[in-house]
Amino acid sequence: MRVFGVFGLLSFLFALPFCAQASEIYQYIDAAGTIHFTNVPTDSRFKRMDQGEAKAVLPDKIDRDILNILIYEASKTHKISPALTMAVIRTESNFNPRAVSVAGAQGLMQIMPATAGDLRINDPFDPEENIHGGTRYLRYLLDRFDQNLTLALAAYHAGPGTVSRYGGVPPIKQTKRYIKKVLHFYDYYLNETKRSEIKKRDTKGEEAKLPAQPMPGPALAQNIPSQSKIKIPNH
Repeated sequence: MRVFGVFGLLSFLFALPFCAQASEIYQYIDAAGTIHFTNVPTDSRFKRMDQGEAKAVLPDKIDRDILNILIYEASKTHKISPALTMAVIRTESNFNPRAVSVAGAQGLMQIMPATAGDLRINDPFDPEENIHGGTRYLRYLLDRFDQNLTLALAAYHAGPGTVSRYGGVPPIKQTKRYIKKVLHFYDYYLNETKRSEIKKRDTKGEEAKLPAQPMPGPALAQNIPSQSKIKIPNH
């Protein structure tokens, strides 16, 4: 028996509303043995899962390796520092893809329903859509406020109209705390990345000093693990 595509399954799981009850999840197994899930059954073959089964497929946190890839790709696309994207996610939702604020903001980067459409987000609980939408919005705010990160973050929290009306950071305690917190995490992730790069260079330098080793043959080469091109701290 198999579950439909790993990323398809993840997209479904993270798309489920934060307030969804376990009893609201349905599944059916087709002739090929593929398991299909939904919280809005449109076919009589879907059967409601019991509470224990449903909880088993409802993660509260997204896998960090997948998150790193999504952050890297979205940040590269919208020309945003991955460290900044990570800092905003850490501050907004603490990496919970199903988070919903009291004000109604949704997902990893806490997108408001009113702006989701403009950011090309069909499902704010889908991690990939949410991160792409959030970084697209950050890019827009940075451009609007002449690359001033402080004002862009103030606008992300309080709205660009509010920042424009005050001609700067609005006198709102929550917004000021928000800016301070994001900048703290931004600095943290930047430094972690730099330390990682320095450590990697030092390691390569030490390896260069070692006597030359014979190249592995084809059989041995297959056992050498590939190196990840993405290095974002797991904090």
